Amino acid sequence: MKYGYTRSWRLFLALVLAALLTACGETPAREPETTDQPPAGEAPSAAATATPTVPTMEVATATPTPTPTPTPTAEPLVGPATERPPAASRCQGLAGTLEVQVLVGPAEAVGLEPVSVGHVAFTVTGDQSPYSVEGQAPISYEAVLEEKWGTYTVSMDLELAVGGECNGEAGSEHLDLVLEMTGEQLVVVEAEGFQGEYPWSGSHSLNLSFPLQEGASAKGEGWVAVLHLASPH
Repeated sequence: MKYGYTRSWRLFLALVLAALLTACGETPAREPETTDQPPAGEAPSAAATATPTVPTMEVATATPTPTPTPTPTAEPLVGPATERPPAASRCQGLAGTLEVQVLVGPAEAVGLEPVSVGHVAFTVTGDQSPYSVEGQAPISYEAVLEEKWGTYTVSMDLELAVGGECNGEAGSEHLDLVLEMTGEQLVVVEAEGFQGEYPWSGSHSLNLSFPLQEGASAKGEGWVAVLHLASPH
């Protein structure tokens, strides 16, 4: 058979080749292995000794920005609250004058000077509000009208008294006063063969209020009162 012949032939060739190789004593030469070791007595080359450099990847690291630390502000030392002494009242030790103008009716009726003027000095006493106010003074008036037919004479004598209080907060002090007018008035008319007298007496009370201001005034029917301060306020 052809298949058995081919196989026997191949086996025969293999045996012949083995016998030849054994007779020559040679073995198939191996290719020399390549090593990095240099021949004996020679220095290794720079390429052989160089340590391979492995490239490293640099990672950029963000440097944190330092956060400024707030510097504590020194707080002022707060001690116990100091109470300020109350402001001195302008009422304390105050003095002044109340100018009083009184209309004299009988004199005005005949064209005489119609007004009588008096000045009442007052003082303020005490060491705390309300301070006491006191003062008094007389006021007198006399005027004569002379005509061909005779004379017309008007006289008046009054006693003025001021009392009351000075009070109010510092800077807004004021005077609350009562003005008492007590006295008498007399009108005398003389003519040929005639003489007549017309007396009057009585009292009158006025309630007055003034700020502590030079020249402050109050008025009513038949009277005017003006405040004059002895010292600037």
